[in-house]
Amino acid sequence: MISLRFKYDFGAALWRLKLDTATGNLALEVRDGDLLLTSFWVLNCQTLALQELQLPRPNTWWYGLEEAHGGFVWLHGYGDRKLGQHKGITAMATNGQVLWEQPELAFYGVGQRGLYAHEVQQPGTGLRLLEIASGKETHQGISQAEAAEQVHLFNTLRFENCQYPVLYLEGETYFNEVAAFLQATQAIEAVKAIEYLDTASHILVSCYRQSSEGKLDNYLFIFDLEGNLCYSECLASELSGIGSDTFFIFRGDLYFIQKKEILQIHSLLV
Repeated sequence: MISLRFKYDFGAALWRLKLDTATGNLALEVRDGDLLLTSFWVLNCQTLALQELQLPRPNTWWYGLEEAHGGFVWLHGYGDRKLGQHKGITAMATNGQVLWEQPELAFYGVGQRGLYAHEVQQPGTGLRLLEIASGKETHQGISQAEAAEQVHLFNTLRFENCQYPVLYLEGETYFNEVAAFLQATQAIEAVKAIEYLDTASHILVSCYRQSSEGKLDNYLFIFDLEGNLCYSECLASELSGIGSDTFFIFRGDLYFIQKKEILQIHSLLV
């Protein structure tokens, strides 16, 4: 049985979500383009307690969410704002306390040994390894290839309890097979792309349907293993293009964003 656990309308676009699998927290970036304000939140995925992080500076528009892990949330600032160049790292605890800052470095990724960062003005000098808790530099001159491998390996470990859908593009064999199933069971003609995920109890499909000229509607369907429809939702309408990772599963719960501003969490546990 699929049951709703959490639903919250942030009133502005949910721009970025970062899952901290070590603590079971979800960090969120919400951007209000009309007011030019950005807010950051942390949701405890078990208790569903939601808390807004208070930033030390008032002009929050020029902050962005970078990553979350081990009870830390990392934000970035901007160097060249016209290009969207990331510059600066601010480490915060989930209670909103600023723990450390590195204003001249840019975030690269998190590995088993620490946080990888690079000089914004001299990107070719190699990456640096920082302590997660303090931001202090422990190594420098690390090649991008080595850092990329370490971040990839650590991400594999971090997200082993998460499930993300596979993206099939229009024309691919699996796209055609799933599209035919949707046409036969839901009378919906899928276009552009389909995201597909099967679990031990459900089949989840996110697809797009042509709405008006050049626009798309995004739908989520959940079936049992016999192909019976258990749940459906319109995630967004009048889109100008497709996306990826429109949903994910963590610890038996389904997470997705509806209408760009509403976070929903549903239990899929049987």
